[in-house]
This record gives sequence, structure tokens and C-alpha cells, in this order.
Amino acid sequence: MIPGCCTSLTSTICRGSSRGLLADNQRPDLRVECGEPGIKQRRREQVVPIGRGGVVADYVPFYFAPRSPMLYRIYRGGVEGYQRDQAELVYLVTRLSHIIRAGLDWVATDRNAAVDARYTQKADELHSHIDWDIMEAERWANTEDDGFRKQRRMAELLVHRAVPWPVLSHIYAQNQATVDAVSTFVADQGHRPAIAVRAQWYF
Repeated sequence: MIPGCCTSLTSTICRGSSRGLLADNQRPDLRVECGEPGIKQRRREQVVPIGRGGVVADYVPFYFAPRSPMLYRIYRGGVEGYQRDQAELVYLVTRLSHIIRAGLDWVATDRNAAVDARYTQKADELHSHIDWDIMEAERWANTEDDGFRKQRRMAELLVHRAVPWPVLSHIYAQNQATVDAVSTFVADQGHRPAIAVRAQWYF
């Protein structure tokens, strides 16, 4: 079974495109950026070698596990240009089966897509392509014996160009106030993902 994948988005949510969740290169008017600028620039240059090709920024990214190294950097105030609290971020969750059923083009990396990762677009290879032990681990810091644990924790499912809103199954937030704000936003969106507090997905 492929577990739910997740991505973070500021909960200062703006009325978005009817196309759904868009890749960075599809949303030049993004008003709030919670990613590290240097990493974002590398994603605009890093080539995707299979599938639809292009660069990583042409794809909507999902992680395979919560509590990512990037979220930890946000929690510690270490992301240039983003000074907000992690509580202002929400997880948008889907399943690979939903993405396949919707006919979307996807690829998966074995580590952070901003580096030289290995890629696959075969669902039956994910059991060996992804380091599931580190996805389930509470602690994923690099060690003296393994200096790539953080990178593998940030393995990604990349969906080309856009993920339509109905493909999203859940939205998780750190607290009830954010859940209430998100619930108000999605009330008139037609499709309404399940929305709940998932505090253990945060630091």
C-alpha cells in the first residue's frame, strides 16, 4: 500500500486557480513562499530525466512522510524570507492511487529532488525505491555512518504541472484554529477533503 503523501502550504490561503494545486513554474504570482530560496532556485534548474521531463519546479511536490527536515528548519526559524510559525502551514494529502486514477503524470525520487536523486515512474518499484524505514523513523538526523538520512527523508512524489483539487483527500493542521480557517476556505469549493488536527505531524 502506498501511504498518504503530503506537502505543506501556508494557511494564509488565497483563492487559487480552478486547476488545483500548481507547480512553482505554474504560479509566478505566489505571494507567500516558505521554501528556502537557494533550494527553490536549484529546483528550477534540476532536470527530471524521465517521464514528461522538464525541471523539478515543473512538478507539484509531495513528501512521503510528515515532519520533514524543511519543516524543522521552518520551526527553528532557519528559512530565509519566511518568519512565520509552522502552525501557519497545512498538509495537503493524497494517495498515489488517486493520482494514477486521475491520469496525472508523476515520478518519484529516492531523496530530495533538488539534488541528484534516482527517479522512477513505476508504482511497483516504490517498495525498494523509497527508504521506508527512515520514513517511519521518529529521528532522521544524519549520523557519522550515514550522511544522507535527511536527503532520503525528503524523497518526493512529483506530479507534473498541477494536481486538481478533487484529487486531494485530506488537509491536516497543527491546531483547531487553522482547521476552522481552512474549513471556511473550502466550504464553497465543491470537493471538500477531510480536515482535521494532526499535531503529531509538527514539531
